[in-house]
Amino acid sequence: MCGIVGKISLNPVNNLIIDGLKKLEYRGYDSVGMAIINSNNKLKTLKSAGKIKDFLIKYNSNKIEGNIGIGHTRWATHGIPSDLNAHPILDYNEKIAVVHNGIIENYLDIKNSLIEEGYLFQTDTDTECISNLISFYTRNGNSIMNSIKLTLDKIIGHAAVLVIDEESPDKIFGFKKGFAGSLLIGKKNKEISIASDFDTLKTNSDEYIVLEDYEYFYASKDKIEIFKQNKPRTKTWMKIKGDTEIVSKENYKYFMEKEIHEQSAVFLRNLQGRVDFNEKSIDFTDDFSKLKLEKIERIHLIGMGSSYYACMLGSYWLEKISKIPTQFSTSSEFRYRSPVIENNTLIIPVSQSGETADTLSASNLVKELNISQIAITNSINSELERITNNTIMMRANTEIAVASTKTFMATIEILFMLSIYFAKLKNVNIEKNIIFEELKIIPSYIDNILGNVSEISKLAKKYSINDNFLFLGRGQNLPIAMEGALKLKELSYIHAEGYPAGEMKHGPIALIDENMPVFNIVTEGQYFNKMISNIREIGSRNGKIIVLTNCPDKLDPSWYTDIISFDRTNDLLSPFLSTVCVQLFSMYTAISRKLDIDQPRNLAKSVTVE
Repeated sequence: MCGIVGKISLNPVNNLIIDGLKKLEYRGYDSVGMAIINSNNKLKTLKSAGKIKDFLIKYNSNKIEGNIGIGHTRWATHGIPSDLNAHPILDYNEKIAVVHNGIIENYLDIKNSLIEEGYLFQTDTDTECISNLISFYTRNGNSIMNSIKLTLDKIIGHAAVLVIDEESPDKIFGFKKGFAGSLLIGKKNKEISIASDFDTLKTNSDEYIVLEDYEYFYASKDKIEIFKQNKPRTKTWMKIKGDTEIVSKENYKYFMEKEIHEQSAVFLRNLQGRVDFNEKSIDFTDDFSKLKLEKIERIHLIGMGSSYYACMLGSYWLEKISKIPTQFSTSSEFRYRSPVIENNTLIIPVSQSGETADTLSASNLVKELNISQIAITNSINSELERITNNTIMMRANTEIAVASTKTFMATIEILFMLSIYFAKLKNVNIEKNIIFEELKIIPSYIDNILGNVSEISKLAKKYSINDNFLFLGRGQNLPIAMEGALKLKELSYIHAEGYPAGEMKHGPIALIDENMPVFNIVTEGQYFNKMISNIREIGSRNGKIIVLTNCPDKLDPSWYTDIISFDRTNDLLSPFLSTVCVQLFSMYTAISRKLDIDQPRNLAKSVTVE
């Protein structure tokens, strides 16, 4: 979940590293630090618990300066967020500094063996075993590069690592093992940039290369050498094309608020070049062309968090529209349960960052089994894209707020379009006229919700005093209930659970009283009458009932406590609109509770540890 940046320049790199750390804060904001080798070839570090703003207070009164350095934003795994546990982590002799993404699974064994060799450990991190292990190998006569290689071989787990060493003051070293996110190396004239994401790298680079599994390297202003198993590796430098996206809040108070309001534009962008409304057809030729999808007989969707709930929704659509048997799993469970994957199965891994460790591990397993894959992601040049070789981009542009909104919308839109696409491949008849006409007007219906948020805001304020919530739905509304509960947990720290409405009376109904609000998604369609029955069951037990609906005229006001309405559509398409409503409700609830909307506690945007 952490962010890494490294810089080599003819000029001081301090501000360049800080700019990179600001771009990477979405990956972790428990603590921040950087290490510099100064003009006297001495290693200097500055670290701070908290966010970038906290680090800058310390930096402005204690600046360190040099032409080579590394930086890190942390999401804590081993050890609490603190100045001491913040990266970079030094070796015992304070000559080597390390920044690290990932988890070292055998760090205790390494730590204990090094303690026997006389090494002392100052932090609670697993990263300190890396810095001390490199130091141990160099102390025993190995070159720094060989020590890096021996450390890479010794550790078990996932690691993306940068190293600077006082004994080699003009170089940055590093290695990659497993799935702890990317390490990208860029260059421009005599300036070298290293980062764990492409958007951070491309700001100061003309071309770049990607570090692969088990590769290790050194970089100086004049030379970059990469090795694997002691053998030099030749890399083709790739040009960086396109302008850097300028990201700002514009007139919004929060990035999340802005990103929710961008969803109609994101929806339209994903239709372009893929949907022909005259022919009533969908084509993904520009996104993937290497797969013979006509032979696909089943689909398995995998993801984590919001991506998992998008997969759940996609499974409903794929089975109902294209009649293809479809499963969905969390990537973490899929990876370790020894999945049985039948012939002619398509795996669709979903990750907005393209760097989610659980999803990368699962996707790599699928690759090893030689099973066809299509990734859905929002990040170009991501590790997931490199594993699958077939990718549908979300086209959501940069999403800054940690809780997903517009990337969730883009994901479910793509899965809906894939359902129609597969229906054509399988010669399944669908109600094309209705679906394509309503698909066309979804963006305007989203704007209708966003143009009248006052009622949702008032309700959110009213219910913000509660500590527990239930979200109920049936069919394609169930994944939105699950996502709504997740959003409320993420943003407002309210305990919330999403349930199939039919499951409520099999246990959760015991929780219902006047202090348990129940958020019910009720849309016009095959589940309508069943949802009404569930609402009446809640009402008879004095539960507070919030109804989110596109058919308020069909509901008796005595059945509910409060209501949120949105435009009526074909029931299949209603999740595009109910999604916006649950996002707004969660955001305004968190605002009422005076919480950090864009960076909720304990979370990070890109989850690069399992």
